[in-house]
Amino acid sequence: MSTTKNETDKIPILTALSVAYTPVDVDKKYYYSQKYLALAQKHKIDSLIPMAYMDMGMKHGIKSDYDSSMYYFTKGLKMAKEKGYKRQEARAYVSIGYTLDRLNNPKAAIENYKLALAILKKNKFKKGLNQTYINLGSLYYDITEYKIAETYFKEAFKIAQEANDKDKIAQGYFNLGGTNFQMGNKQKAREYYQKSLELRKEMNNLNGIALASWGLGELYSSEGNYEKAQKYLDVALENNRILKNKYQEMAVAVTISKNYLRQKNYKKAEEFSELSLQSSKSLNSHALGIKSLDLLIDINRQKKNFEKAFNYQNQLIALNDSINIDKLNKDLVYNDFKRMKSENLNLEKDNEFISNKNSSYIRTIYIVTSLLIIVLVLLFLYLRKTRQKNRMNKILENQKMEIININKELVNLNIELQHQNNLTKKQKEELEHINAVKNKFFSIVSHDLRSPISTLKMLFNSYSSGHLSREEMDTLLKKLEKNIFDTADFLDNLLEWSKSQLEGIEISPEKIIIKNLIDRNINILSTQIAEKQLIIENSIDEKTEVFADKNMLNVVMRNLLSNGIKFCNLNDKITLEGHLEASSLIISIKDTGIGIHPNEQNKIFKLEHTLSQGTSGEKGHHIGLVLCKDMIEQNKGKIWFESAAGEGTTFFVEIPLAEV
Repeated sequence: MSTTKNETDKIPILTALSVAYTPVDVDKKYYYSQKYLALAQKHKIDSLIPMAYMDMGMKHGIKSDYDSSMYYFTKGLKMAKEKGYKRQEARAYVSIGYTLDRLNNPKAAIENYKLALAILKKNKFKKGLNQTYINLGSLYYDITEYKIAETYFKEAFKIAQEANDKDKIAQGYFNLGGTNFQMGNKQKAREYYQKSLELRKEMNNLNGIALASWGLGELYSSEGNYEKAQKYLDVALENNRILKNKYQEMAVAVTISKNYLRQKNYKKAEEFSELSLQSSKSLNSHALGIKSLDLLIDINRQKKNFEKAFNYQNQLIALNDSINIDKLNKDLVYNDFKRMKSENLNLEKDNEFISNKNSSYIRTIYIVTSLLIIVLVLLFLYLRKTRQKNRMNKILENQKMEIININKELVNLNIELQHQNNLTKKQKEELEHINAVKNKFFSIVSHDLRSPISTLKMLFNSYSSGHLSREEMDTLLKKLEKNIFDTADFLDNLLEWSKSQLEGIEISPEKIIIKNLIDRNINILSTQIAEKQLIIENSIDEKTEVFADKNMLNVVMRNLLSNGIKFCNLNDKITLEGHLEASSLIISIKDTGIGIHPNEQNKIFKLEHTLSQGTSGEKGHHIGLVLCKDMIEQNKGKIWFESAAGEGTTFFVEIPLAEV
């Protein structure tokens, strides 16, 4: 910089400085981005302007100022689209996706990453592809889908190796180390982390050294090699302090606290957990605060300092409450962004309409003028040379062909627009379905989980305030135990149903000896059967094989047996029989319990928010039967029932037989 006088020669130097300061000092990155933006605007180098906006937005994104980062990213996107700079357009979508991910909107983030991916693949921008795969991998890593995350990280790593990009290769080793560590492949994880660390040391990249050391520290600590783990963690802690990366420093502090806790060094463990807890407040990091409080609760429980553990528990409850408020604020930021984006799109449409009108007028004037000139020339040439007339006719014919070609292009554009409209309509219907499932899910959860949780809360408050003795507490907890177990079973069914509605369930049919499967589920429920002294008879032929998904069939049989037990009286009987049809087996599960009231029979397989009560006060939720119906139908079967109040209920399940 000091030896370069020409302003345009300074631009690539300023750009390189902006990139180089990204992992070191984002404020300096922002400063150099402003500098080269000003020079690019002055000298009308349009290709660099969107890139500058993106670099400026990155600084705000790293500092969690998402309003400002979104402003610069959308500004860069708009200009890149207008000028046709595809690389910068893809980068803008990636940056917006990153910001939406930070705003806890992974769905919108994935949509933007997919837009970027389509552009990058079409134009074969391998460097951009690398970062997009990394971002997608990180997104799936955060939601604990480690196998999917590993797939994206491997794609990114392959591109980095082909380009011999040491920085991306080092990052790839670290990412693959993380996924393998989470999946339990510790030896592989160690090799990846070690390779990442070696490359980062060659590059003298403090941030990369800190990350790789942190990963190795976590790994060795999990294996019980606490001394070696502490050496790596100390390096990670020191480098983050040098870089003033407070959040990452505190994340390492949490890992150090865990390492000391595993060694029963409660004093050191509590010291680092307290440090990260205090820093989480200044960093406004709920995730860091929750991890710190969980550790402090565990430390004080192990020290048997229950009063202190209880105080930390209260802080954790308060922090979880504040997360809901923070999420609301992030939703407001995202909604403001959508509103601004919508307004900008409307303005762009208006501008495009005006521009098209102007172009139309100019084109009309041009055509009229051209025709007048042609007529004059024809008249003039007609008087002088007859042969010139033929040449002008040929010119007119060429113009006619051009108009025909333009009309064909317009027809093709119209077809493309219709296709896009159909796609948008389909996406809207899918979103409405997902939103309906989400609303029903939260409605059921908020209604049926509030009661047992409120009861627990009131019980613990009464006990902590001294209103209940230990004996009274034990008695009430035993009474509450069944309610909690019922609620847990309900929640399992609800989550299975929600997953099938939102993501779909992958069917893996196989040959199953149905009698063995049912016997295993009877054994699982043997405690409940013994409590009511029920008689269970399974007369299904032990050689009969069906063809269905084993896990789904287990869920169905366990639910139907559990329902039969729940609504049976003392000493009642449950009978299971199998009837062979041409290509299927009909299983009947008959109980001599209280039966189903006629008013309730039409609601059995519908997700209406109703509760029923078993003969011993057990709660019944229709969600289990809704899940059974979904799973049986996905396995090409049927389910129905017959029941009379006071006489009992028989459920029938028809499933395909396995081929011989």
